[in-house]
Amino acid sequence: MRKICAFIVGILLFIAAVFCFDRHLDSSISKNKEAVRNYRSYERFWSYDIQKQVIDENTLPIFGSSELVSLGDCQSYISSFLNSDDMNIVTIGGDYFQSLSHIMELGSIEDCLKTKKVALFLSPQWFEKGGISSDAFPQRFGEEHFLNFLANKRISDKNKEYVIDRTLELLKDSPIQLARVENYKKGYENKLGIYGMYSKLMSEFWELKDKYAVYKDLDSMEHNLPKVDLKNMDFTEMLNLAEEQGKVYCTNNDFGIHNQYWTDYVQEPFENGEVEKKEQAFTESIEYDDLTCFLDVAKELGIEVIVVSIPVNGAWYDYQGMLCDDYYKKVANLVKPYENVAFVDMTPYAHEKYFMHDVMHLGWKGWTRVNEALYREFTKE
Repeated sequence: MRKICAFIVGILLFIAAVFCFDRHLDSSISKNKEAVRNYRSYERFWSYDIQKQVIDENTLPIFGSSELVSLGDCQSYISSFLNSDDMNIVTIGGDYFQSLSHIMELGSIEDCLKTKKVALFLSPQWFEKGGISSDAFPQRFGEEHFLNFLANKRISDKNKEYVIDRTLELLKDSPIQLARVENYKKGYENKLGIYGMYSKLMSEFWELKDKYAVYKDLDSMEHNLPKVDLKNMDFTEMLNLAEEQGKVYCTNNDFGIHNQYWTDYVQEPFENGEVEKKEQAFTESIEYDDLTCFLDVAKELGIEVIVVSIPVNGAWYDYQGMLCDDYYKKVANLVKPYENVAFVDMTPYAHEKYFMHDVMHLGWKGWTRVNEALYREFTKE
């Protein structure tokens, strides 16, 4: 009997210790909310509790991929620009984050969204025929969000089953993650059984793990991000400054491509000559189904999505024989039926010099135009 009592007391003490530790993490993150909001790591992206603490009534979450990674010489880059009294942003995503990962996070954090608005940046490179690869997806898969997504009663079984099937398919080469997700699926199908309990315990585990990873990095975060007066911003002047900045960094080519990127990645294929045969690119992809699911989930949850269609460097892609006109039209037509979507079409600027930083990432003028559009959409009544 004494052993049983001692065991029970030990369990209770362990639970109390974990609870206190969790509260300490929450308190520390809350005290450094702005720094955490602008900190970029997978664990910050994946943590429901952190998103709940950093998203306030002026926050626009922005889902995207590699364009959200800072390009140091862009003064109009999003994190240092959209930080005013009436708007701030939290970016979610990096290389190879695509619609599927974002569906899960959207369904997980929707009750944190005080304005019920998010932005989704679409990159043409997402729309390769096979969509996101089974090599890239496992490292962009947040299991806490996956479990919260499945637990969200406002999301239809149809959309949950689509996400489960796509996730299992993309984890086929990652046996450990695959086994866990198969168990999560069983827990979703039988919430009161052993796998339902397993899913709840794993959700608590991922919650604590992701928060602790961010907590450890508090000292290395930027804690004094300057405020910008967006209400009185002269965006025309900012656009002129962006063009001057682009000229400084693009001097060794006529495509408006950053010098270093040109030297490292573009000069050699350029010297092979222009591709004469022109073909439409990015028109067939399972990514279109993933994007549709994202928009369907947003509609179910009553969330407005500011979809930003980002182009490629039109001059370079023309040179390479890859035309994107049909892709741009296809995306525009896909989002058109959704009344909860505000479509920000940046593709008319595909051939504007210095709009892109390289061949696929937003540059000096691109960020300036996108920042203004996001501010106008977020703050309009």
